[in-house]
Amino acid sequence: MKKLPLGQPPISAYLFHAYPLSILAQEDRYLPWFYSTYIQLFSFPDEELKFYTHPCCTHHQIRHLYVQTCPLLEARSIDRKTLAPTPTGLGAWIRDAIEHKCYVQVDVDFFYLPNRPQHQRRHFIHEILVSGYDPVAQTFLCSGFDQRGQYTTAALPCAILEKALAWTKERHIQQALDSGERLPPWFAAAMEDRPSIFLYKYLRDQSCLLDLASIGEHLEDYLQERDSSTRQRALAKPRSGGAWGLGTYTALQQHLEECKNGSTSFSPIIWRILAEHKTCMKNRLAFLIQRDLIDPHRTPTRRYHALANRVHSLRLALLRNRHTARPDTFSATIHTLTAIASEERKLLTMVHNLL
Repeated sequence: MKKLPLGQPPISAYLFHAYPLSILAQEDRYLPWFYSTYIQLFSFPDEELKFYTHPCCTHHQIRHLYVQTCPLLEARSIDRKTLAPTPTGLGAWIRDAIEHKCYVQVDVDFFYLPNRPQHQRRHFIHEILVSGYDPVAQTFLCSGFDQRGQYTTAALPCAILEKALAWTKERHIQQALDSGERLPPWFAAAMEDRPSIFLYKYLRDQSCLLDLASIGEHLEDYLQERDSSTRQRALAKPRSGGAWGLGTYTALQQHLEECKNGSTSFSPIIWRILAEHKTCMKNRLAFLIQRDLIDPHRTPTRRYHALANRVHSLRLALLRNRHTARPDTFSATIHTLTAIASEERKLLTMVHNLL
């Protein structure tokens, strides 16, 4: 069996983050880059909360660029139409890529994948990461979400993967229309660079350094609710109308208001990203202290740990009660978010002043 190494990604709410980060997480060498990068948050109307890592990441296309600034990972995009014309031929191409130590991120139809919520129920195009194959068992090793929403890696029969690869953009759009599915406003833009295949190659001969200036800039942007992409407009045109940094708490409160009056449905991924952001920030403080880069006696480590735990508890409570929550439950959560945002502003201002 040919198996490329993977680790546990620090962010798994979005697979386009989880896949490259799981490759990087096979060693701790990526942490200086990670803690210099995953700081800022943004949210646009009718879209989910996201990490800002690259000027292109506010757009729905070119998803592999999220990690292109990492010196430990080579990321390339290939138009699938230029490769093998059949799913069987594409499967052979994927095996050859793995032999050359390349991880393969490819879009498939989850309708055919077992242990997925969409299995035999609806056609859903999303990416999986292929990191190995077994020629004897005739299986591929694939990563993604299971039925419980947990990030996992498991064997998938080659025949099933080939079925899941046999989709076209035109057929998928027609299937969605025929089923009466309401397509989100960003759907057309998200499909522009599909079908594409992303190749990741781990570069063991490279290294990365912690960028304190970057941490300071993005932390200031977070505190000032500033659009970080405007400083890099030469690389990508900034989008207008989004909430940034601490301003995303207002967007979360607006989401709960809409849930309360029934104008929108509850979105679990928002709260998963919020909790992962606090965990990343908590671990970043520990990393900076470990490197003797900030004064441990002046860093509000315990208070930020308490804040992160509070956010995690809030998320779990929302998940438990999302189907039966009364309007007053959402109102109480909105009030709690105001207190959390105020506390985080105080604590991260203290941290920023220490850098």
